[in-house]
Amino acid sequence: MSPTLTTQNRGRGLFGLLLFSALILAPAIANLVLADFSSPDSLTTLAYSLALWASWLALWGDPWRGCLLVTPLLVFTPAMLYLMVVFHLHLNPTTLAIALESNLEETREFLSALWLPASLGYMLLLAGAGGSLVLMKRFPVVWSHRWRICALALVPLIFGALHLIYRPLEVAGATFHNRPNPFRSTIWPPEIETVRSSSPFGLVIDICDAISAQRRVAKVAEAAKDFRFGAKQRLDYPDHQVYVLVIGESSRQDRWGINGYARPTSPRLRREPNLVSFRDVITVAPATRVSVPVILTRKPPDEDVTEFHERSLVSAFHEAGFVTYWLSTQAPLGYNDVTYALYAGEADHVSYFNVTGTWARTPPDGIMIAPLRRILATGSEPRQLIVIHTLGSHIEYRLRYPVAFDVFKPSLEESDSTQWHDAAYKEKLGNTYDNTILYSDYVLGEVIDAVKASGRPLAAVLYVSDHGEDLYDGGCDLSGHGKLTIAGLRVPMFLWRSPTYDEIFPGKIEMLEKHIASRLTTQAVFPLMLDMADIHFPGEDSTKSVLSATFVAQPKRMTGFLNGHIDFDRAHLNAECLLVE
Repeated sequence: MSPTLTTQNRGRGLFGLLLFSALILAPAIANLVLADFSSPDSLTTLAYSLALWASWLALWGDPWRGCLLVTPLLVFTPAMLYLMVVFHLHLNPTTLAIALESNLEETREFLSALWLPASLGYMLLLAGAGGSLVLMKRFPVVWSHRWRICALALVPLIFGALHLIYRPLEVAGATFHNRPNPFRSTIWPPEIETVRSSSPFGLVIDICDAISAQRRVAKVAEAAKDFRFGAKQRLDYPDHQVYVLVIGESSRQDRWGINGYARPTSPRLRREPNLVSFRDVITVAPATRVSVPVILTRKPPDEDVTEFHERSLVSAFHEAGFVTYWLSTQAPLGYNDVTYALYAGEADHVSYFNVTGTWARTPPDGIMIAPLRRILATGSEPRQLIVIHTLGSHIEYRLRYPVAFDVFKPSLEESDSTQWHDAAYKEKLGNTYDNTILYSDYVLGEVIDAVKASGRPLAAVLYVSDHGEDLYDGGCDLSGHGKLTIAGLRVPMFLWRSPTYDEIFPGKIEMLEKHIASRLTTQAVFPLMLDMADIHFPGEDSTKSVLSATFVAQPKRMTGFLNGHIDFDRAHLNAECLLVE
């Protein structure tokens, strides 16, 4: 007779079941422990996890079968525990996408310092899971029908309670963040979103979201896969050259010391003799997912990215013989602004450094400097384009820079960094934001120094921010971005070039100095980057490049979502500090 719960061996089977359950529920248990047992969310997550796990086991007459089916999910447990301990975050679709985007070399480099604890963790996990399955197989645990029915009844009770407690979020106000976004992770019903962090079935939701989002990006990219600019570099230059585009995040034009701000927020850039700051630039939209595609392509601001079937400047450089790189502390997919994933995918080499997949506890932008130096040391690539996409000054501000750059005080602490939406924190918000600009100045200075140190004689670095930020200043009761305000639209744009560049292209430098104060939008970046590298293609419009003698300044028009296009220079502020015509 097979041993059951009524035999002397029932304790062994139960021990195996409890051990396996502890392993599969480990992230939910760790979440509660890390919260010192005081977080209602952690308690709720563990309760959901236990109830769903019990219901899952109740589907099977022999719980061994249910455990065996979910065993593959255990492979994620060490990674989930690592994210919780180090970053205080759960595994999410973006983290999974980063893992899928990374190549073997990047993975090996990341794990080089973690191989010992990772190996020990997986060995213990495999030993525990294997041992528990063997015990359950040899000494089956059989549930009575009565208890199985009770466990199964937990599922509708849980989701019924969640439906009463959690209501679908109402869309508050019309901003760019409310616009339909085909690249967002799937928005599940609130009842399901609530159990996303549960173990192990919340992981299934994350995996489905990651796969779904990648498929949507691939579908849009497929429409432009055969597009070609026919781009070629006219310059016949025998030595190494490199062009770097740094895309800033939420950076205001008026908070840089080099642009006249009273505080010394840009000491590094002030010391650069071959750097110029464009004086009159606005973004076409105060949201990343609208503005970044316009920076990188010829896409009109009002055209949906899913309907625009041209490639970006990354592909134009590639056609002209450049090896292309994309470095980013942003995320390849997620709930918000990830249209840039389309264009990152055009690069020959892509590296994401935001392992959390969020805007919360992320590595500072300086993490990309060492990889940049390694790329520049690649002697076998005479022509390089490097796009560096930063998190810059994105909320939450205190988490954007190391403690050494916490210069302007009083500033936000990490514990109250989420108070960016509270006007009572106005002074701290402003100081903390200025610290992000100080750190961005440092990162940009390091980028320029890395280019100089590479010994590539022909080189240039262009920096531009995707949009600005409101900080409860200027008499406006606004914070963050997404609305048509002056602070949200005026952005910094800097251009540094090597002395050799000036010698080879004196005509371009003459036009640069002539047009430095011209009115511009971020639509000027695409033609500027290509003309800067002397890359041209059939059908290009030279009147849009500030380095061209035929340049013609265009009206600074921006997209206002609900109220169409607005001319920045003709607009005025209404009572809510929004620009209207």
